[in-house]
Amino acid sequence: MLANDESAAKRLEESVGHPGEMLAALKDRIQSDGIWLFQAIEADYLALMWSLDRYRVAGVPPRGMGKATSTPHKRLEAVYRTKGNWFADLLALLLQNRTSQHIAPRQRVQGFSQTHQIDVAWPARELDPFVCAETKVTGAPAYGTTPARHAMSDWSNRRKELKFAATDLKLYRRDVDTQIDHWGVWREAAMPKTYFLWAARMHPANDRIVKMVDEAQALVNTYLDGAGIFAWKENERRTGYEPVALPPSAQVTALDDVLHRIAAEINRQVPQSGTQIPPPVVPKTRAVQPESLLPDE
Repeated sequence: MLANDESAAKRLEESVGHPGEMLAALKDRIQSDGIWLFQAIEADYLALMWSLDRYRVAGVPPRGMGKATSTPHKRLEAVYRTKGNWFADLLALLLQNRTSQHIAPRQRVQGFSQTHQIDVAWPARELDPFVCAETKVTGAPAYGTTPARHAMSDWSNRRKELKFAATDLKLYRRDVDTQIDHWGVWREAAMPKTYFLWAARMHPANDRIVKMVDEAQALVNTYLDGAGIFAWKENERRTGYEPVALPPSAQVTALDDVLHRIAAEINRQVPQSGTQIPPPVVPKTRAVQPESLLPDE
């Protein structure tokens, strides 16, 4: 890091903290205090996102984060891309405290036609987990000549990815004798249970929470078993972020409600065999031999 970047990074640390240290402290607090509600860490998470975004706006990477051999710009971009992983890690820790089960973030899972990297999965295995949750963190402030990204930027592609992953994962157990029949009845019973957990920075001029809720609800009505949203916006004083409330009539619910449902599904599965996690179901025949395909990028 150049001397001027080092000085700028130090000034930012004094003002908004160091995102790496803030994340580590938050993880430690979740584990040491046994926290299982996202609401209990909501303020900390918003402070973390505000800190990371201030570094991005300033064009300065946090000290000690990213590959030392990269340019400051590449280091900053690499750090910023990990914010989605941070969200998945925090949710996995919250779920562990709710269930006393190991919850794996970023677990490779075999679907019907290919493997998928799932943000939160239980059990932590490649074959036949019972719960899979995709997480997304969207929206970002403008920086330099780059305009702000909206909460729903590139949403059509994200929506396709969620639909395909949910269907392909549920089809994993499919054998030659499997009959799907009524789509709604089959997908509600098919394993794994699939969920979508969405965190989003709202653009003040273009994003509407009602639209986000409508889009998530459409996925629940057709493909997913549940979806939760946590949204935030810059406060009026422009000194930090504040949460955006979901509409009172929203059927898509807050993160904690969906985390409760996921935990209930996990806890429902565990007692079936005492302390042992039920073994995976392995179909006798496969339409595709995934090992012969190119790995996912």
